Amino acid sequence: MFSKKNENLDEPFQKWYCIGIMTDHGLEDEEYDVLSKRIRDSIQNVSVISDLIRVKWDREKLQSLNERFQHPAYSDPCFIINEFIPEDIKKERKLLQKNNKWKRLFGFLSPMDYMEAETKAAHDFDKSLLYTDDVNQVIQYILANS
Repeated sequence: MFSKKNENLDEPFQKWYCIGIMTDHGLEDEEYDVLSKRIRDSIQNVSVISDLIRVKWDREKLQSLNERFQHPAYSDPCFIINEFIPEDIKKERKLLQKNNKWKRLFGFLSPMDYMEAETKAAHDFDKSLLYTDDVNQVIQYILANS
């Protein structure tokens, strides 16, 4: 699941954030709706909230994330905050198109391919700002740093 809130992304003084909700096997739709609603009702400058499934991510990236935040042992779900950087999304889309020239030429790049590339760029664990299992900490962090 991947939801966007693109209103006012061009405001020059407003920081925008991406929140990844990571679980071992994915969230049920109802769980995702409850968590994302709680976040969106509390803070306005979240552009992307994604359901991230731990087993689908590169082990080295997950290890890097754990090392940066001193090997936390978090429950399911845990939350990862990144700053939303539109240029990173554009770069990842161009890289996808460059690496799949023939698919692009014949129209075989699916919207799912683009969504996966965008999710990868939005949730670059090397640039993560917070990794926690407490949704209240997520809200507090964004409010304090906006």
